[in-house]
Amino acid sequence: MGKLKHLMILVLCLGFTFTVLAGCSTDEDAAGNESAGQENEAVEVVTITAQAPSPETTRVDNLVRAAEMLNEELEKEGQNIRIEVETQMFEGSWEDYYRQFMLAFQSGKEPDIYVASHANTGWLADGGYIQPLDELKESEAYADVYPVLWDAVTYKGHVWGAIQDTEARPVFYNKNILREMGWSEEEIESLPEKVKNGEFTLDDLLRVAEEAVSSGAAKYGILHRPVNGPDFQVMLYNFGGQLYDPEENKIVFDKEAVLKQLSFFHEIAQKNLIPEGLLSMEWSNIHSMVVNGEVLFYFGGIWNIYNWGQDDFHKELGKVDPEWVMENFGMMLYPAAEEGGQPITLSHPFAYFVSSNAEHKDLIIRLLEHVIHPDLQTIHNVETYHLPVTESAAEHPDYKANITLGDIAYMTEYTTFLPNHEGYEPYSNAVFKAIEAVQLGRQTPEEALEALEVQLKNDLRDQLTILE
Repeated sequence: MGKLKHLMILVLCLGFTFTVLAGCSTDEDAAGNESAGQENEAVEVVTITAQAPSPETTRVDNLVRAAEMLNEELEKEGQNIRIEVETQMFEGSWEDYYRQFMLAFQSGKEPDIYVASHANTGWLADGGYIQPLDELKESEAYADVYPVLWDAVTYKGHVWGAIQDTEARPVFYNKNILREMGWSEEEIESLPEKVKNGEFTLDDLLRVAEEAVSSGAAKYGILHRPVNGPDFQVMLYNFGGQLYDPEENKIVFDKEAVLKQLSFFHEIAQKNLIPEGLLSMEWSNIHSMVVNGEVLFYFGGIWNIYNWGQDDFHKELGKVDPEWVMENFGMMLYPAAEEGGQPITLSHPFAYFVSSNAEHKDLIIRLLEHVIHPDLQTIHNVETYHLPVTESAAEHPDYKANITLGDIAYMTEYTTFLPNHEGYEPYSNAVFKAIEAVQLGRQTPEEALEALEVQLKNDLRDQLTILE
């Protein structure tokens, strides 16, 4: 019993000692945790959501990188707030992408930052979906944006988007086909310069395309996109057409230029310069025909080099790299419609739009000021084959080192844009149907023009100006 009593006393003493020591440790830890907790509670995390269409994930990944830069800046400033960007990529058609945003907006679930082409500025602004970002034009971060690019996101006197990237739509020409036709290396390499000087015109392109097919050097002389898109309006501009009246804020139906536009697409079909059923083909067929040397002139986009490196389009090589592209293809502007005229291309810049419901606009503006950093632009441009939107990004060593992008940088000087008017989409859809009608032989260009006028009057009504 005495031993048991001594044992109990020992246990009680040890327990007391442990409790005291533990109590001391707990008090210190509690003090530390309380301090850490106060610090953590003082830091507010603001979540900003962003959405972009597939496949170029860098459009939103760069926002995540920009948030890291901004958070470092906020920490240095002693600000108790941090940014977290949640991203989402949309898989589906452009129509579905726009429709999904409108539905999400109606239910209050739209992203704070919505990535879309500049041509959507009009309906997004008029519908109250986005808020103006005029302060960006005065921001030091955007000071060296190429001035012409502001036009792409300006509507009714306000800037509505932060320019994210731009591009050019060159005409690719197959060097091997020209060699087979007897062209010298000097003639092949000098073709872009001759186009730029107005020495090689649209008529020359048609003539050479016919020669390529008739001689058997090429299966097809010309290839263009198989679905509706901005490229078709290049020819309207090339024939001197007007598409938008900014003073009246109306879409313009320039009948003389549109007739020439329709006649061009009719002619290349009638002369069998394009594949039969081109407008019902898949993009994979288009890319395959180009990289496998079946086509002399391809009306494409600089980003197609990215596409050709992502899938096994080449029958033997599979994916092809930029070095292979440059060995086998040249790139030139769309030749002028008349000798001595101005060649042309078209750019379709993408922009970051900010939802009108988005909170913390001041932080979003700061985020957008970081995402235009030359390093981030270059990551996107080099990976996806787009052009920089600022002069400083154009001088980035990684961009300048790219053998493909450096060759077409000059095309920005010859570029045009689509209108930001909400009526452009129905206009574009109607024109595409007219092009489809003339290429399939269902209508002559004149008949298609007449039907197009009726369609546009019905679709656009007082949003339309007609030039006879």
